[in-house]
Amino acid sequence: MPNINEKELNELRESLLTYKKQLQHEIHDELIREGSSSAISLAGKVHDKQEESLSEMLTEINLAMLSQHQHELKNLERALQRMNEGEYGTCIDCDAPIAIARLQAYPTAVRCISCQAKHEQA
Repeated sequence: MPNINEKELNELRESLLTYKKQLQHEIHDELIREGSSSAISLAGKVHDKQEESLSEMLTEINLAMLSQHQHELKNLERALQRMNEGEYGTCIDCDAPIAIARLQAYPTAVRCISCQAKHEQA
């Protein structure tokens, strides 16, 4: 982590840990909501096709949000693991340092800007 000093690393770690807790709470809350909406559907509380369709659509949206949150949580955990292994802040493609400004804006970044642009074009 040649481009990151100890203070910056600690600030980034705290940011990642705070966001991780937030995501864990959101996932927990979403699971509780999803469970209650599924239970309502299963209990036959949906009265007509429109309500059933709306219920299914909301369930799909909730599941998509849950999936996105889980993906973000995995990225956070990987970033924390890279910190512990001393690999955080180094591009996984070219081994160049990732700019501190990029890491502050996107703490789970694994690529430098140049490599990320190439990755997105592929």
